[in-house]
Amino acid sequence: MKDLLQARIFSGFSSWTAVSYQKELTPKILRFEVQDAEEVRPLYLASVISRDEKMSWQSFQDVLEHTMTLAQKGMRGFFGFDVLSVDIQNGIGNLDPKALSQLIINHARDLGPDQKALIRYGQIFALLHYRAPAEWGKIEVKTHVEFFSQEAAPSQARVTEASVRAALLGKNTKSKSGKEQLDLFLKKLLNASGKESRAIYLVHDLSVNPIWDPANEVQQRRMHVWLKKEQEVRRGSSPEIYLYHAGSNTHRFQRIGT
Repeated sequence: MKDLLQARIFSGFSSWTAVSYQKELTPKILRFEVQDAEEVRPLYLASVISRDEKMSWQSFQDVLEHTMTLAQKGMRGFFGFDVLSVDIQNGIGNLDPKALSQLIINHARDLGPDQKALIRYGQIFALLHYRAPAEWGKIEVKTHVEFFSQEAAPSQARVTEASVRAALLGKNTKSKSGKEQLDLFLKKLLNASGKESRAIYLVHDLSVNPIWDPANEVQQRRMHVWLKKEQEVRRGSSPEIYLYHAGSNTHRFQRIGT
């Protein structure tokens, strides 16, 4: 699946020569393998979008469903359309449902039962899976996105390492607003992977306003404390975590912990 290297989320890794999709680890986390020089390494990808921007994600979902309705008319069989990566901030406005549906139809004609094909349309990368024959066409769409609502920093409370450690131990962590913390999200991501040796973790932030906020003192302090704990467990090494944010005009990678 060398075409996956054309995804912008992987564009910051010039040493990679191949990326292959392996499986859905959880409904929100995908496992890949990357060829990095002479080494094959596991990659865990989690895509997130701000809960405040849920409407923009729903708009993309609506266009995608319309595309599948068009494609089904020219297909025979039951198919899965598993979206591995998408950039809704750049290029979705130019998505032509007719063109994408025809691309899906063309690929479907070349597949036999249980065969799969990687489809690329702009920055939409998806796996088309022919599940079973049928006299009509049916496509089940699956996406893997977590809605994230960042806890804002309090305007007056003084943030100390002691207060953050207390929070990480479970004291005063429940937010009445139901908002989350980035360190807890990353902790969940690492735990889901079993903290596999030599793993790479990539968070694809689809939001207009990035979830990584250097001005948020609470977030930054919590991240510092959590990473320090991870280093102690890993005997001095830090997990290799990257945040990728694709704004309307910029593409930014952030290595966490460096």
